[in-house]
Amino acid sequence: MTTGVSGFLVSAGIVATGLGGLWVWPAVQQDGLVALTDRAAELVARMGIAGGGTVVPPDNSGEGRLPRAAVSESLPPAPVAALRQPASAMPIPAECDAAGRGPDVAVPGDRISLRIFETSVLAAPDAAAPATDIVFERLDLSGVYDVAGTGALSLPALGHLDVAGRSLSCIEALVARASFDRMASQTLISAAFDSRPPVLVQGAVRAPGAHGYSPGLTVARLLAQAGALDDRDPAAQVRLIALKAREAELAKTRASLALERLRLQASLNGTGDLPADSSAVQAALDLLGPERVASERTALAADRRAEDLRRARTEATLADLAARIESAEQQRAVADTQLAYYAARRAQQAEMLQNGFITDQRLDETAMRAMDAERIHLEKLDLMFRLQADRRLAQQDAQLARSERIREMTAELRKVATASDAADSAFDTVMAELELFAQDGLRLSVTIDRPADATATTAIAAAMDTLIRPGDLVTVQPAPASDDEDLAGPAGATPPAPIQSASRE
Repeated sequence: MTTGVSGFLVSAGIVATGLGGLWVWPAVQQDGLVALTDRAAELVARMGIAGGGTVVPPDNSGEGRLPRAAVSESLPPAPVAALRQPASAMPIPAECDAAGRGPDVAVPGDRISLRIFETSVLAAPDAAAPATDIVFERLDLSGVYDVAGTGALSLPALGHLDVAGRSLSCIEALVARASFDRMASQTLISAAFDSRPPVLVQGAVRAPGAHGYSPGLTVARLLAQAGALDDRDPAAQVRLIALKAREAELAKTRASLALERLRLQASLNGTGDLPADSSAVQAALDLLGPERVASERTALAADRRAEDLRRARTEATLADLAARIESAEQQRAVADTQLAYYAARRAQQAEMLQNGFITDQRLDETAMRAMDAERIHLEKLDLMFRLQADRRLAQQDAQLARSERIREMTAELRKVATASDAADSAFDTVMAELELFAQDGLRLSVTIDRPADATATTAIAAAMDTLIRPGDLVTVQPAPASDDEDLAGPAGATPPAPIQSASRE
């Protein structure tokens, strides 16, 4: 029964749909969707449903139906020709074709902030109205990017762009052109330096190290910032006093280390005293005083006495063992004689026993004495072997003690040599700086090592007005003087080629 009712309802639905389609389809074919809407509205009016605005069926609570006045048609799509497309990308200026050499061009190590804006065309509702241009930032492309050692920027969706040696305007043009070539989009680019590599200064300056770069930085400004050495200002006087104190301290350290090295070498060579004619001893007497030299000689003498005592003890032990070994050998020889005597006596008594001259008791006594002699012989032989082993151990211990002493003294000598080399290096540095202070009216030469690419640099002889670029290594050093030129004398009206950091009034 249920199956029959379900089939009847399905059949009725199909018939109703077919009748509705027969009524709706001709109307749609003849007059379109608007006419169909009008007929539906008239049918509703005939059914007596009145009122404006939203019409809600009285028998359900679904969404209201809109009147005809509220129904609007979609706008027809605008023709393709109405949408303006960029005809070509922004041309790259001719000066951007090759890398420049100015101070404000990109160098490896720069961090460049890029903001990329894309322009698009929005179609107007009316075909006769002009289209509207809209500009929006590409947040997926904007950001801060590092210039790699190869001089390239790595941008998402745009790849690698060679920007080393190019100004910000050229970088903007290159990024805009790459955006048009690879994404067919018209873009506006804004580029700025987020940070720049510092300028490194070394040599005759009070503040060597990294210094920040600023546009228009010249050698003169950099020397003023780093402080070229000049012995006229109070800071230089304080530095000069500190350098002289450091010189005296290092001189004493060097003399002390040289004296200690001389003592260690004498101890290794078996010498009992320091050589009196040594320059190290004389320098120690002048800088450290005779007490220090006397203490080193006392230490050397004590070490020598300890070594002599160890050697004498070893020799005495070996001599004692040698005497005991000799005595053991003599005792073994006596035991061998006794053993041979009792062996011969036993053989003789055995023959006499056969002839009836002695009894068995006499032969047994001789056999017991022979066995005692053999036991004594073995004991003396064992004693001799043990004494020989003790002598070998004593000799090995003495040799090991000598090797250990040589190893310890060699390690100590190596430490002293390392400390001495470090003191010599520090002393040479202090003396070089004092030499700079000793030159009144100091003339300096400045050399700039500028990175040419990721693997090479270019050396540039700089003048006072030479522009500094980020990442430059600036070396300040005394200029070589000619034979007839007095560096301590007054500077002339026309300065020489090297830079002058100070001159007499």
